[in-house]
Amino acid sequence: MFHGQGRRVAAIGTFICAAALGAPAAASAHGGGHGLGAHDFTFDLAPVPHDPAADNGSNVTGASEFTLRGRRLTVSIVANGLDALPHAMHIHGKDAGELAFCPGEERRDALLDDGLIETVEGLGDYGGIQVSLTQNGDTSAASGLALDRFATANMFGVLRYERTIKIPRDVARDLAGKHVVIHGEDLDNDGAYGGRITALGAPLEAELPVACGEVTG
Repeated sequence: MFHGQGRRVAAIGTFICAAALGAPAAASAHGGGHGLGAHDFTFDLAPVPHDPAADNGSNVTGASEFTLRGRRLTVSIVANGLDALPHAMHIHGKDAGELAFCPGEERRDALLDDGLIETVEGLGDYGGIQVSLTQNGDTSAASGLALDRFATANMFGVLRYERTIKIPRDVARDLAGKHVVIHGEDLDNDGAYGGRITALGAPLEAELPVACGEVTG
């Protein structure tokens, strides 16, 4: 089980990104005419629509503000309804010419008919990791599940995150239309991440997407 500590967490994060989550930092289908420059984005995060019977009625919501200046991105996220554990958070995206969106209820049985939408079941919708929203250090896809460096929700289920990072040029050029995804739910309420090992080689509870939102200005 994962409490957000130790080398094993980082190793699994590297494995996940190498195997499936990492995506080229290429422009998406949302041209938006942005390019490098100064842009501000304000958008909401909504619950990933798992079957309420499978995820205990999880209802994670949030609000985010992105301030982009060239390749320098200041990220501010406040999320509610989370377990008091570290939560992996990423900017996901696709290659040029591909539409991206948050997964719908139809993804509940895309890989395994368990009522949950695990990360790999949503990859076809929001794409792979392009930026890891860690608290310190590396922000590449290689840190996709480095739980010891992601923000932790407090006892009231509130997570607050703010950091200024340098993002890949191609992500900065077309940030609108990318998606922010928050992961992690303690399904059995034992105070740690566990559960079956998913198709990505990680415990289900640690990588389960719980909130998603499109970057819009």
